[in-house]
Amino acid sequence: MKYRVLGPLGLWRDGAEVPIAPAKWRMLLAVLLCDAGQVVSTDRLVGELWGTRPPQSVHKLLQGYVSRVRRVLGDESGDLLVTHVHGYRAHGYRLVVAPGEVDAHRFVDLVRQGGRELDRDAPGAAAARLGEALALWRDAPFADVPPSPAVEAEALRLTASWTQARELFVEARLRLGRHEAVLDELEALAGEHPLREGLQGQLMVALYRSGRQADALATYRDLRHRLAEELGIEPGPPVQRLHQQILNADPALLLVPGSVSGTPEPSSGTPGSSLGTPGPVSGTAGSPSGAPGSASDSAAGPAQAGGGASGRAASASGGRVPRQLPHTGTAFIGRTSECSVLEEVLGRTGEGQAAIAAIDGTGGVGKSALAIHVAHRLAGRFPDGQFYVDLHGATAGLTPLEPGEVLGRFLSTLGVPNVAVPSNIEEAAAAFRSLVADRRILMVLDNAAGADQVRPLLPAGAGCAVLVTSREMLTTLEGATHLHLGVLFHDQAMALLERIVGRERVAAETDAADTIIKMCGGLPLALRIVGARLAARPSWPLSALVERLTDAQSRLDEIQVGDVSVRAGFDASYQAIAGSDHPTDQAAAHAFRLLGVVPGPSLGLPAAAALLGVSTARAEDAFERLVDAHMLNSPAPGRYQMHDLLRLFAREVRAEEPEAARERALERVLRFYLATTGQAVAHLEVPPYFARRAQERAPTGTGPTPALPAVPIKDRGHAVAWLDTERANLIATVTRAATTSDALARLGVRLAGLLQWYLYPQARARELWTLGELAVRTARSLRDRTSEAWTLHNLAAVYWLHRRFEGVRQCMEAALTIWREIGDRTGERRSLYYLADALADLELYEEAMSLQTSHLDLAREAGDQQALVIGLGNLGRVYRGLDRVDDAVDCFEESHRIAERIGARSLQGFALHEIARVFFMRGLNAEAHRRLELAASLENDPTRYVSWRGHAWSAYFPAFLSLRIGPEAPGPPPV
Repeated sequence: MKYRVLGPLGLWRDGAEVPIAPAKWRMLLAVLLCDAGQVVSTDRLVGELWGTRPPQSVHKLLQGYVSRVRRVLGDESGDLLVTHVHGYRAHGYRLVVAPGEVDAHRFVDLVRQGGRELDRDAPGAAAARLGEALALWRDAPFADVPPSPAVEAEALRLTASWTQARELFVEARLRLGRHEAVLDELEALAGEHPLREGLQGQLMVALYRSGRQADALATYRDLRHRLAEELGIEPGPPVQRLHQQILNADPALLLVPGSVSGTPEPSSGTPGSSLGTPGPVSGTAGSPSGAPGSASDSAAGPAQAGGGASGRAASASGGRVPRQLPHTGTAFIGRTSECSVLEEVLGRTGEGQAAIAAIDGTGGVGKSALAIHVAHRLAGRFPDGQFYVDLHGATAGLTPLEPGEVLGRFLSTLGVPNVAVPSNIEEAAAAFRSLVADRRILMVLDNAAGADQVRPLLPAGAGCAVLVTSREMLTTLEGATHLHLGVLFHDQAMALLERIVGRERVAAETDAADTIIKMCGGLPLALRIVGARLAARPSWPLSALVERLTDAQSRLDEIQVGDVSVRAGFDASYQAIAGSDHPTDQAAAHAFRLLGVVPGPSLGLPAAAALLGVSTARAEDAFERLVDAHMLNSPAPGRYQMHDLLRLFAREVRAEEPEAARERALERVLRFYLATTGQAVAHLEVPPYFARRAQERAPTGTGPTPALPAVPIKDRGHAVAWLDTERANLIATVTRAATTSDALARLGVRLAGLLQWYLYPQARARELWTLGELAVRTARSLRDRTSEAWTLHNLAAVYWLHRRFEGVRQCMEAALTIWREIGDRTGERRSLYYLADALADLELYEEAMSLQTSHLDLAREAGDQQALVIGLGNLGRVYRGLDRVDDAVDCFEESHRIAERIGARSLQGFALHEIARVFFMRGLNAEAHRRLELAASLENDPTRYVSWRGHAWSAYFPAFLSLRIGPEAPGPPPV
C-alpha cells in the first residue's frame, strides 16, 4: 500500500492506482492519514467532515464511509482501518501504515536525515537526501481534498517543512561550492520569503562568490529597508557581520581551496544558523577556531583593528595569549538551537558590560560539552585569550575551588608574578578586572558550585564574555542570561550513538538502539558511556548490552566505563545537599531518599506531603530544592517527575533511611491515595452498597488509620480529572504494595477495588486485567477470604468486559463458595445474581433461573430493593431465553415499578430497554420505540457507570433511536 499526500491524494495498491472519487471518502482518508497510527475519535471525525452542523444520522453516515474506504483499501477484515471500541461502542478509528508507505512520512524523514548530515558536516550526503525529499513533492499537500481543520494544519506543517528542505538543500550545495548552480533557485526562494534573514544571507554569499559584490550589497540594503518599513527593526548581528565582510572583500568568504569548508564565521556568524544548521553557509572545518590566520580570526570585529588589543595582551603576558580551552572531542551532536542562543548572548560584547551566559542542568546532560563546543566556535572573536577552569562544584571527591585560588591562576597566566598576586580576594579580583578591562577575552567557568563562587571571577570589560555551567540555576548572578539544558531528543541521541558506535552497527539493530536510548533516558553522558563500551567491543551486538541494561537493579553498574560513570555524577549532586547543614537541604536529601520508595511516573504535591509526613508547604520547600538542584523536574506547578536513571539512584540511597521509616512513608502515600480515591469514586454514581464499602476505614489488620491529607474532591468532573492525572501512579502503587508487608498489601488490594469503579466505565481492559489478577493473588497470599471474594467479583467484571462468560462463571462460583463459608449473606446474594446472569449469557437458562430465584428470595429477606430490581430484570432475561415471553414482561415491569419507586434512574432505563426488546420480538414496534425513547431520556450518558448490565445496554439506546422505527418496520435481530 502506498499513500501520496504531497499533491492530490493518491492511493496505490499492489502497484496499481486506486481511484477515490467521492469528496467525503477523500476527506476521511486524509484525516486518518494526518494522524496515521493514532486513534481518531468519532466525534473528531464528525467535526472534520461535517463541521459544527452534522446531519441527524451522522454516525450512521460515518460508518458507511468507513466501510467504503475499507473496500477501497481492500481491507474487508478491518486490519488496516481498525475500529476502536469504548465499552461496547465504536469510539474511534486508526489507520495502520507501515514505514515508507506515506510519501509525507518519507519526505519528513529525508529532510531530517539531510539536516543531520549537515550537522555532521557532510554536505554531499545532505544534498542527496534533501534532493530525494524534494523530488517527492508534487504540489500543495492534499491539493484535491476539501479543507478541514486537521488537513489544513497538516498541509501548513508540511509546507513549512518543504520550505526548510529547500533552504537546507541550498545550504548543502553552497557548502559544496555550487554557488552559481543554486543562484537562480536561491533568488526565487529569497523572493518568496523577503523577510527571512537566513535566505537573504545565503543569497548574499552566493552572489559574492559569483563575482557580484554590488548585487550582494544591494540585497542587504533591500533587506534592511524591508525590515525597517514592515517590522521597524534592523537586520540581526549575523547578517550585519556578513555585510561588513562583503564590504571589506573578506577573502574568508570564498571557499578554501581543497576544502568544502573554510568560512567567515561560526554558526551564528551567518544567517544560515536560523535554519537549524550547525554553521554558516559553509561550516568551520577548514581551519581550527582560534588558529593564527584562520577565517574566524578575521571576523572578530572592530576591536581587533590594527592588532591593538592583541598586542596589549601579548605584552602583558610576556607574549603569551591564553588558549586554555580543552579539546572538544568528536562526538558533539545536535544542540543547534542552544548553540545559536549562546552565540547570540555572548556576541553582545561592546554594550557596556561583559556578556554572561549561564547553562544549568542535571549531571551528565552535557553542559560542559556544550560550553566548550560553543567556546571553540567563538574563540576567533576573542583574540586576547580564552580562559578555562573547572571549579569542581559537583566533582565527586573534590571540594569546590576557592575564588582566590582561581584568581591566582588567572593573574599568573596574565604574567603577574606569584609574589605579586594579592592574598585578599577583593584585591585579587580588582587586579584581574583591571588587567582585562580593555581586552577581548572569553572565559569558561565550568562546573560552578554557586553564584558566590563565580561572582569574584567575572571581568567588567565590555569586550569580555563569560560562559558558566552549573547544576543549579545561578539565579542571583547579576546580568546573566540563563539556559536550561535538557536531555537529547531521540534523533539527536541516535546520531550520538551512531557517531560513537558506528552507523552500520546501529542501522543493523535499530530496535536495540532505540531501547538503549530509552534506557539511558536521552542522557548524553549515559549514551557516551554505553557507546564507548560498545565501541571497545566491536563483536558485541547491541542487543547484548540491552539485555544487561534491562535489569533495573544493575543498570547503573552497566553505565560505567573506566572511572567514568553516571552514578558518580548523580552522587555528587546528592552529596552536595546531603552534606549541607542547611535545614532545607537536609529535608531535600531526606525527600530524595524517600522518592526511591514510591513508584509511578510522577508525584503531585499532596502526595509528596503524604510521603514526607509534613505539610504541603514544607514538602514544597524540599521538592523545589531538588528541582533547583536538577534532581527533579517540575512539568507543572505542584507536579514533580524524576529522570529514570536518577530514580534508580534514589532507590540505591533509600537504604540510608531505616526500613521502618521507608515502610511508613509508603503507607502514608497508600493511605493518601486510598482516601482521595475513595472520595473521587463516591462521585461516580457507585451503587449504594459499594459506595459504603468505598468509604469504609482501613481493612482488618492494618491498625488505626491516621489523619489522611486527602485532596478534597468537589464534584464528578473534579473526580474524573484527578483520577485521570493519577491513574498511572495509582496502578503502580497497588503493584508495589503487593510486594511489601501484609498490612500494605491489604491497602493495595483495597485501592485496586476502588479503582475498578473508575476504570470499568472507561473499558480500560488491560489495566483492569492487571489489577484484577494481582488483587486476587494478593488476597489469596494474605489468606483474607473476604478480600478474595471481592477481588473475584472485580475480576469477573473484567471477564464480562471481554464477553468471556465462562470466566465470569468460574469467578462467581469461587466467590459464592467463600461467601457461604464465612456466612456473608449479602455477598452470597450478589454472587448469586452475577452467576445467574453469566449462566444466562451461556444460555444455561434452567440453571440460571434456579440461582436467580434463590437470589430474589435473599433480596426480599434482606429488604434490598436495588438487588430486587436487578434480580427481577435478570430473571426476565432468563424467561425470555426460555421463550416465556409473558413471564419475562411481568419481571421487567415489576423491576421498572420498583426502580421508579426508589428513584434508580439507570435501572429504570435498563428495565425499559428490556421491555422494548420484548415488544420488538412481538412486532409491537411503536410501543418498543416509545419505551426506548423514555429509557434514553433517563440515561443518555454512555460514559457513566450505571450498573453492570445497564452500562452495557446504554450504548444501544442512541443506536435504536437513530433508526426512527415506525409501526410498520420490522424489529431488530436478537442481540
